[in-house]
Amino acid sequence: MKKLTIFITFAFVSMLFFTACNEDEFLDTQPKGTLSGDQLESPEGVEALINAAYAGLAMNFADPNPAFFQPPSNWSYGDMRSDDAYKGGGGVGDIAEYHDLEIGNVRADNPLLERKWQAMYVAIGRVNKALKALREIDPADYEDRNARIGEMRFLRGHFYFDMMINFGTFAYIHEGVANNELEEISNSFDEEELWGYIETDFAAARDTLPEVASKAGRVNKFAAHAYLSKTYIFQEKWDQALTEANAVINSGQYALFTDIRNLWKVDAEHGPEFIFSIEHSINDGSDFGNINWGNLLNAPRGPAYGGDGFHRPSQNLVNAYKVDENGLPMFDSFNEENVDEDTPIDPRLDHFIGRIGIPWKSFEESVYDESWCRNLQEYGPYAAKKYQIDPNSSYMIEGWPWGGSPLNWPILKYSDVLLWKAEALIKLNQNLDEARNLINDIRERAQNAPRVQKLDGSGPAANYKIEPYPASGWDQETALKALRMERRLELCLEGHRFYDLARWGIAEDVLNTYFAEETEERSYYGQANFIGDKHEHLPVPQNEIDRSGGLYQQNPAY
Repeated sequence: MKKLTIFITFAFVSMLFFTACNEDEFLDTQPKGTLSGDQLESPEGVEALINAAYAGLAMNFADPNPAFFQPPSNWSYGDMRSDDAYKGGGGVGDIAEYHDLEIGNVRADNPLLERKWQAMYVAIGRVNKALKALREIDPADYEDRNARIGEMRFLRGHFYFDMMINFGTFAYIHEGVANNELEEISNSFDEEELWGYIETDFAAARDTLPEVASKAGRVNKFAAHAYLSKTYIFQEKWDQALTEANAVINSGQYALFTDIRNLWKVDAEHGPEFIFSIEHSINDGSDFGNINWGNLLNAPRGPAYGGDGFHRPSQNLVNAYKVDENGLPMFDSFNEENVDEDTPIDPRLDHFIGRIGIPWKSFEESVYDESWCRNLQEYGPYAAKKYQIDPNSSYMIEGWPWGGSPLNWPILKYSDVLLWKAEALIKLNQNLDEARNLINDIRERAQNAPRVQKLDGSGPAANYKIEPYPASGWDQETALKALRMERRLELCLEGHRFYDLARWGIAEDVLNTYFAEETEERSYYGQANFIGDKHEHLPVPQNEIDRSGGLYQQNPAY
């Protein structure tokens, strides 16, 4: 059975409670009562701190702050706030704070924002603690010191990147800041400055890390290249993004899976498509293992799981998989009618999303049906399928925690890098044919993927059709539409959609159109509204401003 590569026990990391804590406590994450100062200065002690920093990726700090309140997958911020997913669950009052975010009722006193903010700083505190120990240890005693510094700077870049895309601001705390100096560091809304901190961390990691990671679950040089490319993409620094993406593509270490089904199999999760993932496990000595608690609410209610049914794919997303007579997406008309059993569709739809009458992975007792859909009338008939553990997998946990999964959660995938390169080429209006080929690499993988079959084995479960984009009519405008659609189709329900809409500057138009079109079936969208130049970022949690004594400033849009 799978065991966690980077495993933390209570001997190394004390569990951290957020309630009634101040920021000094968030950032002072030295394990207490377990390792002495002398031990922490040893290679073994430093490794313990490094492991604690990696464990922070899972965001699963102590109750009352389990990871599903600050999911590292960002399903509640990157999908639920977009046109890809409904909140789901038992109704609008089931974790109503999520529902508020879903409909654009975004307030600084929403406690989920405070949980997210605090969890990020706990994780950053762990990284800084490890970096401080690394700076102080004698290099002669620790030959991997420079590589480990690169790993920690990569992780810090990751956490601050997450802060940036969610809040648009943060107080930059590095390992050289003493606790008594924290009250002097304010948050900033200078985007160039903040992105600069993130770039510097990833660039330092890139220049320090080895080409091959020291062990599974650790990062390497090309992960830093990839994340730096993403950082440049979000700033529209197209030339720099292209350079970093090319470094990954030309490394020879990565490739698309031939079989799309390997994207969500435990036995394939260290395969060539994965560049950087959050590690999960079962049977590692703890009660439930280090399962993916961040997505725990999202298992469907069917007989294989019996879950809570959050993170439900929208009708709009399902309709986006419709194709025309040429097997190509219907950019402007896909949502005019809902998909039915005869509609030609991209075959990825039934690999990624549970639909009525369609088999669910290798589950043979029944097809996915209405009994799997918690609160069907409110949240519709669909379920996120792609990241759920196969019910017949030897890694499946029966009963509580329902849908508990050791599947790793991908942060950076090779498909992402291909699409970043394509986007950079399109925005630069350079070599549009190469951009088309990159997008078609992903479409051709889907074209060659095994089709989901009917339960009785009599043939494909739906009318599947997909073709690559032809050279004819491929201009910059068409290429950009294709790129944006391909990101949605390939990466759906992985926490990317909202951030893409925001960085493209189209969130207000797309989401308000979506709310209007969905209101007939999803009545709770009747009061929904997205305010441009405001809702692209979340407000600074009010309690953080109050706790700082006014040192932290609120986003002026709020």
